[in-house]
Amino acid sequence: MSKNKDTAENIKDTAEKNSDAVKDASVSEKNNTAKKPHKNPFKNKKLRYGGLSILFTVIFIVAVVLVNVVITLIGERFMPVADLTDTGLYSIEQSTIDYLRTIDDEVTITVTSEEAAFTGTNTYYYQTNEILKKIAAENPKITLDYIDVVSNPGSIAEYTETITSDEILVKSKNTNRIKVLTYEDYLSITYNEQYLNYYGVKQIEKVEANAEQAVVSAIMNVTDVDPVKVAVLTGYGETQNAVLENILKTNSYIIESVNITLTDKISTDYDFVFMFGPDRDYSVADINKLDEWLDNGGAFGKNLIYVSNPKLGKSPNLDGLLDQWGLKVEKGVTYQTDEKYTYSNMNTYQVLTVPDTDFSEFTNDMPVHGYNMSAVTSKWEDKNGNGNISIQSILNTYDGAVIKPQDSGDNWKPADDAERKQYSVIMQAVKTRFENNEPISSRIVAVGGMEFLSSAFLQASQVNNSQLIMNIFNVSCDKEAGITLTPKSYEVVTFDINDAQKNTLAIVFVIVLPVALIITGIIIWVRRLHR
Repeated sequence: MSKNKDTAENIKDTAEKNSDAVKDASVSEKNNTAKKPHKNPFKNKKLRYGGLSILFTVIFIVAVVLVNVVITLIGERFMPVADLTDTGLYSIEQSTIDYLRTIDDEVTITVTSEEAAFTGTNTYYYQTNEILKKIAAENPKITLDYIDVVSNPGSIAEYTETITSDEILVKSKNTNRIKVLTYEDYLSITYNEQYLNYYGVKQIEKVEANAEQAVVSAIMNVTDVDPVKVAVLTGYGETQNAVLENILKTNSYIIESVNITLTDKISTDYDFVFMFGPDRDYSVADINKLDEWLDNGGAFGKNLIYVSNPKLGKSPNLDGLLDQWGLKVEKGVTYQTDEKYTYSNMNTYQVLTVPDTDFSEFTNDMPVHGYNMSAVTSKWEDKNGNGNISIQSILNTYDGAVIKPQDSGDNWKPADDAERKQYSVIMQAVKTRFENNEPISSRIVAVGGMEFLSSAFLQASQVNNSQLIMNIFNVSCDKEAGITLTPKSYEVVTFDINDAQKNTLAIVFVIVLPVALIITGIIIWVRRLHR
């Protein structure tokens, strides 16, 4: 009994001790819990790097979306695209941009087809549409529209012109004039002459881009409140200069052909008369028509541009008209003995010099060339003229030129003692009178050779022949300088690189960039591994 009692008491003591130990452990745990600091979740590495990753991802996505929106908005107006064609097929010239930004008139350019249908026709129409967008993007007053005239004929009811699909209408709000451009206007098409002459069939030989030239010309024409009119004379074997006429039309000149033998007088509506290389002398009656037109009843304000023909024989009547103004086109052509100023090893193909005059401002530093150019001289050596007529040289040879006789052969050489000097090959005579102290003038510009205005020279971007002749026209009638554009070939290389460039690109994209990416990746992986 006593033993049992002792055992029971031992068990009780043990239980009490265990209970006390549990309580002490519980209290200790509570104390430890109370003393343990609270963890900052933002100091957790995983959470911190994960959160930053999410944040950067969100920022990147938002930035990409914003950049796309901005680019889209800018692209609709300013078209920031790269033109990789070697002739700038999808770009417009800086001279065009400068002109477009000066337009104050509201101009509407309307394509008579839906855009998708127009651009989907072929590559030529797609390129034309891109040029139209470039033009409209340069001035907010120029609007580009698309109208399907087949399904919506009422949209063209106001026009008297016959209008069909895939045409371009250019209209001015101020003058209310409209110019209709067909595909043969905005595409420069050359047809095979053999098929055309023998079979009467138009077989396309070459197509060039002409949209910029055609549309800019149309804008100039419809917005010009007082266009300049040019009479191109015929009747004496004159040659048509289609390239020059097209350049003049581009610069909003109105060109009309006039057969001087079939008219009683030259209309005073014309500001210019253009004589391009007559091959026989004018009659006295027709010279009198020119004389009366230049005098304009004493009001002056007329301009005659005479381009001589080296094949013209004796021409006392034409010579007499020029002589009244102090000018003379010498028979024969200038022959340059100084090889520095010859071209293609031809002494009659020369680099020419432009004296400092009102006509000598160019937009580039290209030279002026001439071939078979006759000298133009004046009987007044001091160039001050006689009375109210003054003389001015516009284009000269360099020193070292001589006159090669008209009837000499290809093997002609100048004599050792022949006079070598500088000759004028374009010269003007200006007759002036004053009205209320304001000068009023008429002028004759004599150009010593047709080749100076050949299509080869006028269309070549390496020479300034076209700019000089346009300066002569513009300055003579106080017209603001226009622009000179030529068609662009579709046969272009979009991205042409040589072998060295190919090898460089291959090394960069196949070796350098991949290796750089691998090394960058390893560096990033190692750095993160040791964090």
